[in-house]
Amino acid sequence: MTAFIFGGADIEDYSRISVPEEAYIIAADGGYRHCIQLGLTPHAVIGDMDSIGVPLPGGIEIIRAPREKDDTDLMLSVRKALEKGCQRICIYGADGGRMGHTFAALQTLAFIDGEGAEGVLFGSGFTATVQSAGEKTYPDEGCGYVSLFSLTDSADIELTGLKYGGPVTLVSHFPMGVSNEFTDKSCKIKVIRGKILIIFEK
Repeated sequence: MTAFIFGGADIEDYSRISVPEEAYIIAADGGYRHCIQLGLTPHAVIGDMDSIGVPLPGGIEIIRAPREKDDTDLMLSVRKALEKGCQRICIYGADGGRMGHTFAALQTLAFIDGEGAEGVLFGSGFTATVQSAGEKTYPDEGCGYVSLFSLTDSADIELTGLKYGGPVTLVSHFPMGVSNEFTDKSCKIKVIRGKILIIFEK
């Protein structure tokens, strides 16, 4: 099952979002306004409810969290999605605004990967995911640039279908993998050791 989580940050283009009927939908606090704009009724609304601004209809699971907490509203939503057995988690409205929130959302992708699921953050002009050991194929969806960063001290990877391909070792203290480019309709990224953040952007 796939989860769609909507955070409270701005979403520039709703036309990018297509939510299948069988998806599990979560509004992370103020993300409920995006559900309204998209005509979606979330299965759950999670957070301290400090930025909802409108009454919630019946039939929605409401999980209230204290303002002072270790988990962000996004992380609470991710935990709920994992609890429901979701293997793919699509996140919208979790970038921009405060840099701390954006970085926390990227760290959340690493948490999702560590739980054995796939997390994708759809932001303003970019899409991000985290990959650990294994090989995956990513289509060129008009993004233009592919940047790869090691989330571990170092990561050994192999790249196919990108301008700068072949085997490479990324390190966490130097941006060697920034601004690579597609040379085919898709690319293959194989992580031999470590964990990497992948960002696709225009």
